[in-house]
Amino acid sequence: MRIFILFIFSIMSINAIEMTDYRTIYGQYDEAYINGSFKATTGNQEQTAYDLLLDANTRTIHITAPYSIDFRAKGDVGLSQGEDSNSSKKKLYNLYSSLRYDRYLDYDNLFIYGGADLGYRKQELREKADGIFSKVGLGIGYGRVYDATPLAIALRIVEELRRYKVIRANISDIDLLKLAKIIGTKDNYLSKYGIENYKKYWFLDMEKLFKESKVSYQENLGAVGILKIEEILEIEKIAGRFHGWKIRGGAGQIISNYQSSGDGSTTADIEFSYALPIGYASQYVETAQISKNLYNSKPIDFTFDNRMSYTYEVTDLIDWESSWDLNIEKYHKGENVMKNKISLGFRYYLANSLTLDTTVSMSKVDGTNGNNIETDEWDGDFFMGVRYRLR
Repeated sequence: MRIFILFIFSIMSINAIEMTDYRTIYGQYDEAYINGSFKATTGNQEQTAYDLLLDANTRTIHITAPYSIDFRAKGDVGLSQGEDSNSSKKKLYNLYSSLRYDRYLDYDNLFIYGGADLGYRKQELREKADGIFSKVGLGIGYGRVYDATPLAIALRIVEELRRYKVIRANISDIDLLKLAKIIGTKDNYLSKYGIENYKKYWFLDMEKLFKESKVSYQENLGAVGILKIEEILEIEKIAGRFHGWKIRGGAGQIISNYQSSGDGSTTADIEFSYALPIGYASQYVETAQISKNLYNSKPIDFTFDNRMSYTYEVTDLIDWESSWDLNIEKYHKGENVMKNKISLGFRYYLANSLTLDTTVSMSKVDGTNGNNIETDEWDGDFFMGVRYRLR
């Protein structure tokens, strides 16, 4: 197995291009995963003990010059039963989704936005579900985030074609950006030629580009070249590459807040997002949100959520992923609550759409206000399971 960092040095010796050079104001990024783990023990005990954990997430980003759409959803379900016959079955779940629509006013950086959040949960210590959380908001923002994933795919294609001696050298940076643009406009080929024929014209334009760049050994890429391109585009999963930043500011209306419908809370909201690819193999993402309740009669004064994540491609088949989640809740009465969760793990890509995930996480809660349970020490958790890529 080849170490990906060797590929980085080989490419950087010829190509001086950076991920941030890809600034095409068009992009479509989709991902959806479901993974889980199950453990059962039986034998010398009163009943079979088991732990079942399932989680799923999906994300769709659509970027154009006049607007962008960012939809995210995630869900966690846990079922467990102890070996003691007196122990009750435990069930918990947490479902949450968010939608952000940014409409640019000058086709540059200034935009107005609309947002919606929807959640539903059942906490472990409660007999019934808490109900629904729903919130809508609108405001104004500034900035852009560009999807540079097509450039990462283009670099992988060039590396593989050189490895199999389909091309004799790296293409120029200008042609590399042209190749990335062809890859990034897959939807245009689908729309123009249909699901049955789009690949023919999509791959043909890539082949023409390599021919015009005069790096191909033959007049065409041949069977090996086409198969390697299709393998990278259709089978391999390259982690998303994004760069840029956005800031939003506006007002939100909480329609229902889990246990209380018709909450009527109005909030002042600030959201910030920042993304930076580091080299060809790494991606850093920062997202933060502050929500200030404008009514002093409500329990919570404001909430602050921050997530930092870092992904690194160790090899073509292994990703290193790490994240830090921080949540702060400030109450009008009683102590405030701070939650921390740190996760570190590896993702190994198996055949087709399967991956083997191994994650170690630590979490801690300070403060007992609301429905929070304080932990005196850091709680550790180890997860190993198989994940299936839906798209």
